[in-house]
Amino acid sequence: MVQTVLKLASNEAADLGHDYIGTEHILLGLLREESGVAAKVLSSARIDAGRVRQPILEILASLELQEPPTTLVLLSRNVSAEALLRPAEGIVGRQPDIDRVLQVLSRRARNVALLVGDPGVGKTSIAAGLAQAVVRQEVPSRFLGRSVLRLDITALFTDPRHHGRFTEVMAELVGDILRSSNLILFLDNALSVVRTREGQAEALAFFRPVFDVPGVSIVAATGSVDHRRWERDSGLDRRIQPVPVAEPAPEDVLQILRSARQRLIDHHEVEITDEALAAAARLAHGYLPGHALPGAAIDLLDEASAQVRSGPVPSGTTPSVTEEVVTRTAGAAAALPVAPRPPVLSPPVPHDPTVWSMS
Repeated sequence: MVQTVLKLASNEAADLGHDYIGTEHILLGLLREESGVAAKVLSSARIDAGRVRQPILEILASLELQEPPTTLVLLSRNVSAEALLRPAEGIVGRQPDIDRVLQVLSRRARNVALLVGDPGVGKTSIAAGLAQAVVRQEVPSRFLGRSVLRLDITALFTDPRHHGRFTEVMAELVGDILRSSNLILFLDNALSVVRTREGQAEALAFFRPVFDVPGVSIVAATGSVDHRRWERDSGLDRRIQPVPVAEPAPEDVLQILRSARQRLIDHHEVEITDEALAAAARLAHGYLPGHALPGAAIDLLDEASAQVRSGPVPSGTTPSVTEEVVTRTAGAAAALPVAPRPPVLSPPVPHDPTVWSMS
């Protein structure tokens, strides 16, 4: 059955002139497989599979008339689109940080905002809050209507799909940004060190050509450790304004956990008590040493929920994550031996012939 559908999907892709097999082709293959489950479901609902195929083909034809997505769009996440989909989700306790970023972006000089904070402190949440502020039109007029895109530089350079294509990918990205307007680009892990045949440099340095593009603003983020070991480049340093990001206040941490609780409940199908939230906020530092709140607390709740859901559950009941469960989970993690950190400049595996080592 599966092999038949995949063969039909391959035929559909060939008929459409596509050099790949995507979910749209698999859907068309399912509709063509007359003895399959999909066909039987449609038949039981008195729906003609042929009439379902036609709208799909029309949609695919209309998409082919549009310009293909740019490299920047393909490799980044549209934070503005996520803000439109979830407008009710507030960013708790980060308004001063968002206001400071907007202030830096409004400057004539040193207008590249560099968020500096420990892992889990919420640097990406600030980018999400910035996108929500743009959507709500609660930003200075020069930023109205801008799209916020997030690009994880470390993930870009270590993705096996781009091995050997470093120069090409960077040229495409920079070209796309140079042609952009009304854009706020959030660069995560911006001070990760990239070594090429010509030498080494921080990842952010490769985006220097776009710092002065009209209508494009750059927000970068880095960990405190990377920032402390940064070997200052005078040309880059005079463009960057560091924005320290500290842990939220205790009351804000609890509010953030309450906001994240429903997503964890939906994923794990468990209940999470208020006492469990308080315990996670209190014990998170011991659970993930070196990671900050609220990220460490959310991770602890996620682990506790996974453990509860994986255990035996009486029929007809919903497992509950309690203070006791969170405390037990945090204690078990703290009892594990801490693995030694690898050397900072250890090379990745497999090697990229162009980008051959990252910190």
